[in-house]
Amino acid sequence: MALVTMNHLLGDARNRKYAVGGFNVFNLETLCAVVEVAEELKTPLVLGITERFFKFVDVDTLSAAMVRAAQKSSVPIALHLDHGHTYEGIIKAIRWGFTSVMFDGSALPVSENLKRTREVTRIAHSLGVSVEGELGYVGCCEHVEDINEDNIVTCDVAADFVDKTKIDALAVSVGNKHGAYRGTTKLNITRLGQLNTVVSVPLVMHGGSKLSSDDYSNSIKCGISKINIPIDTSMAASEKLKNELRDNPGANYIFLMSAVKKGVKESVSKYMFHFNCISKAI
Repeated sequence: MALVTMNHLLGDARNRKYAVGGFNVFNLETLCAVVEVAEELKTPLVLGITERFFKFVDVDTLSAAMVRAAQKSSVPIALHLDHGHTYEGIIKAIRWGFTSVMFDGSALPVSENLKRTREVTRIAHSLGVSVEGELGYVGCCEHVEDINEDNIVTCDVAADFVDKTKIDALAVSVGNKHGAYRGTTKLNITRLGQLNTVVSVPLVMHGGSKLSSDDYSNSIKCGISKINIPIDTSMAASEKLKNELRDNPGANYIFLMSAVKKGVKESVSKYMFHFNCISKAI
């Protein structure tokens, strides 16, 4: 067990009908919390950071800690650049030792998304790094009512995109949405099942926070092999910090760091059980 590619993890997840959790971290407390849960529950893990976080954290230092944590872990971990938007950011992640990168061209015209994703895949594959692409509205609709048949991914577009880009995993939009937005999520499970039939690679769900237990179960049955939970890690940390300061205003920072770590672990554990990935580490 140690640092592996995302391709290695998702192939097994797809075959055995579970989802690997994709959890983004932003400091040492969240990094340690997520890895500890994966080890305690014996789950595979995709450990990520988004390119937009580069301006908020010392990524050179954090990425080195992520690589070290994965290398010494008792479970298989892939290090993933989540939502890479530039070639520069993607190359940085590869140089840091990440084993997976995502090029997010979902806001681009499909033809331009395909062109850029194919180039990223060419570079990454030459270095043994997995690539995730994305299709659909996932990051573009603020309100749930904005999601309709015109921006849900179609089977013909998805199959052509995967075939021409040679990506290893595809993030698709079927009613899911990044972050918090207004309205109740309604996944198009029928479309998801159709996509799973025609697409040759594992499917990824972004915006996987706070779905129902049935949503997770049905999505996994229909081909979702990775579920991203980026926002709740941060929210769990901030909520725990606020509660601790309210109850104990004089708490020192060492105590607060420990409390934040505990809150993140509780949140991550909850999702791991939903994903049916307990004891699936191989």
